[in-house]
Order: sequence, then C-alpha cells, then structure tokens
Amino acid sequence: MLTVTLLVALLFLILSAVGLGRTPPHPLPPAFTPLLQPDRSHGHDADYWHGRYLHMRHLAYHRLLLTRRRWRPTVEYALRLASAVSGVSYTSLRSVSYCESTHNPFATNGRYLGLFQLSWSPFGFSPFDPVANALSAAFTVRHDGGWRQWSCQP
Repeated sequence: MLTVTLLVALLFLILSAVGLGRTPPHPLPPAFTPLLQPDRSHGHDADYWHGRYLHMRHLAYHRLLLTRRRWRPTVEYALRLASAVSGVSYTSLRSVSYCESTHNPFATNGRYLGLFQLSWSPFGFSPFDPVANALSAAFTVRHDGGWRQWSCQP
C-alpha cells in the first residue's frame, strides 16, 4: 500500500513538472478585454510618479500666482508716460522727482505725499500711485508754465 501511494505521488510530481494533466487557461471573453490596461509606467515606480505629480502641481500653483499678480508701474514708466502725454521734458520730471522723493513713490513729508510730494489727491487716485502722481505734476507744470509749486527746480 505504501508503494502504491509513493508511485501515485511520484507520477503526480512528474506530470505536474512536465505540464501534463493541466487544463490550458482559457482566454478571457471579449467583454473583459478592455479592462486589461497596458503598462503606462514607462519603467518608473510609484514614488517617481508621485514626485512628478508634486512637481507639476507646484509649477501650476506658481503659474496661477503669476496670472493673479497685479502689474505695478515703475517710476521710469510713469515719468516717461507723463512726459509723452503732457509735453514736459523727461529730464526735468526726472530731476524734480529725484530731488523731491529720490524716486520713492511712497515718500511722505508731512502732508506732502508721493513721487512729486503733492499735497492734493491726483485725479482722485492715491498719491502713492506713481503714474497718477507724475501725470498730475506734469499737467500742473504745463498749466502753470513752471515749477513754482515745488522747492526743487529742474
């Protein structure tokens, strides 16, 4: 009896090693074929793709911040615009604004504010707006015919 059991076990091991006695795997029906996805990892592991996701999210966030950033005009732009619009020379606007505020649009001196140290609100805008401040000063100079309201002269 022991020999018969050993023979059956040996025969089973031989047949399973050769592959006989197994039924071949049947292919999946066509309804399940779309569920099999090709390998899209391109040879990278999950940590790589997670890091790539974080990097792309970081870039997208900073692009969003750049689109939300408000454009702030520079002092040079404000002076050149005021010169072009009013006809007052750029060099005189530049020299007076440097003397008054050292080109600092947020300069204050008592009640005098902004680039040209105006005592009034230029065109209803903030006196700290360099474009409004420069335009208001340039039109005042053009209207009055000189720089008499400022202690600094060109």
